[in-house]
Amino acid sequence: MKLRLVTAAALCAFLAIPGGMTTGRSAQAAGDSTPYGHSTEAEEVDRFLRALRTIRAQYVEPLTDRELVDIAIKAMAGRDRYSAYLDDGEYRQLQASNDGAFAGLGIRYEAHGTRVRIAETVPESPAEAAGLRSGDVILAVDQQPVGGAELATVKQMLSGPEGAAVSLTVLRAGTTDPFEVSVVRGKLRIPSVRLAAVGTVGYIRIARFDRQTTTGVSMAIRSLRDRIGTDIGGFIIDVRDNPGGLVQASVRVADAFLDKGTILTARGPGRGADKTYVATPGDETDGLPLVVLVNAKSASAAEILTGALKDHRRATVIGTTTFGKGIIQSVIPFDSGALKLTTARYYTPSGQSIHQIGIQPDETIVEPAAEDGQSAQLSGGIPDAANDQAFARALSILRSR
Repeated sequence: MKLRLVTAAALCAFLAIPGGMTTGRSAQAAGDSTPYGHSTEAEEVDRFLRALRTIRAQYVEPLTDRELVDIAIKAMAGRDRYSAYLDDGEYRQLQASNDGAFAGLGIRYEAHGTRVRIAETVPESPAEAAGLRSGDVILAVDQQPVGGAELATVKQMLSGPEGAAVSLTVLRAGTTDPFEVSVVRGKLRIPSVRLAAVGTVGYIRIARFDRQTTTGVSMAIRSLRDRIGTDIGGFIIDVRDNPGGLVQASVRVADAFLDKGTILTARGPGRGADKTYVATPGDETDGLPLVVLVNAKSASAAEILTGALKDHRRATVIGTTTFGKGIIQSVIPFDSGALKLTTARYYTPSGQSIHQIGIQPDETIVEPAAEDGQSAQLSGGIPDAANDQAFARALSILRSR
């Protein structure tokens, strides 16, 4: 077992070296196509094994081969902020998330200055049952303060197995005294798609892209067309605060609104990484007008959908410049855990890379900062046009048509 782990890590080390196996001087003389210091795979594997054995034998604290290999893989996987080595628990959690199922509290939270504020509670969730509300500020988790912490750290503090309780110290708007709330984590299956009829306009909110999303969007289109009837003026597709998800889900959703043309081009060094996704004939809306709402938290798969609809002039995009995550991660299972590795860049139909740039909307409308205890959305998940300028503008465009 040790030999297999060490060999796997050594091969990962070899593959992670820029340019294949180059060591020493990497520059080339002008006009010379032969690299200096080119080494063989066996030499690189041997170098890795020597380092592992030396550290294991001489480091001040005892380390097993498994610990050293885990450290090496995590270091190699951490070449960018989106790649990571997932242990068994993290891998299972990712799989459940892609299925739209979670073990958790049922809250969506966000940074508010140096504080962490609950933006939304999921209906019929443990959080709602415990009395938590949108606008509540989380001061501590299990008596550990969260003020100023990164959201990734807060996520770790809130995560845990189903059935386990977590204690939150909460401050509610309009009060001065914090109070304690105990919430038992439960199994959540949160729909990624919500819908509403707003007069003659269909509203479709996509919270993330998982394995439920494609079916959810198709059902929403049919349901809204039946509910509104022949007077329907079009659809608002709201991907604000959508962090992304499955590439295939975003491609299929884009295909639902397009009759032809390229949706996405992916390019990467690995086998099968270069792909072009093309829309199939048939627009499920029969060409009804579309408006896409975006903001700075619309990322990854949400940008794939937005870029495809904008480049094909299929939708008017309203809001603020998107996040700018134009790379794709592949999940590669191991015997234990998995690698989530950046394997490709993607390009919109016009050939643009939006990585670290984002997508500029057709109309820029900056969202006002919500006040404590206030939410831009009503309890039913429908934006409030009186407080949401981007949503109001989208309604105006579609009603005029």
